[in-house]
Amino acid sequence: MVLAQDGTPDIDEWQVMKVAAAKDPFAHRNQFTINFANYTVEEWCYPLPGARVTSPYGGERHHGGTDIKTFAGDTTRAAFPGEVILSGPHFAYGNCVILRHANGLETLYSHHSRNLVKVGQWLQPGDPVGLEGRTGRATGDHLHFETRVKGQAFDSARIFDHESNTLIRQVFVVTKQKNGSLKFTSQRVK
Repeated sequence: MVLAQDGTPDIDEWQVMKVAAAKDPFAHRNQFTINFANYTVEEWCYPLPGARVTSPYGGERHHGGTDIKTFAGDTTRAAFPGEVILSGPHFAYGNCVILRHANGLETLYSHHSRNLVKVGQWLQPGDPVGLEGRTGRATGDHLHFETRVKGQAFDSARIFDHESNTLIRQVFVVTKQKNGSLKFTSQRVK
């Protein structure tokens, strides 16, 4: 985390304004784009470095996220810079954290044994979010990770390569359809 001269976190005001605008990324148009191809290693972090997927998004269970596992108590990390909009027990998610990011996305991290952040806190990529656990409706210690736009979850494998724990280099486009549903498209960049 970068600190200002007075020792407080240095929060990029431009990002703060973008996070406020990200509350409704469709306020002015029916589409927004995230150019992940231009992201530097400082602008993103895999949410549980060194982990493996134990249950992917979708499937027969209609799983709304990706279950990722390392070792009980490992630290989950912020995927992108953003503001904590929820931190606490949340239904079957158990101890849950939701971040709203300047790029228009939201990320959800759940089943923590303990959350390490508070609502309103600003996080940088890689900052600690919580400790991997099994609170809520969980059968074992893991991180349930979701990527969302305006609360609608989509497969995090569309933006993260879970095998290599890396961000996919692509231009990612989210389009709001006339019926209100969201369409996700992308074009990979080498």
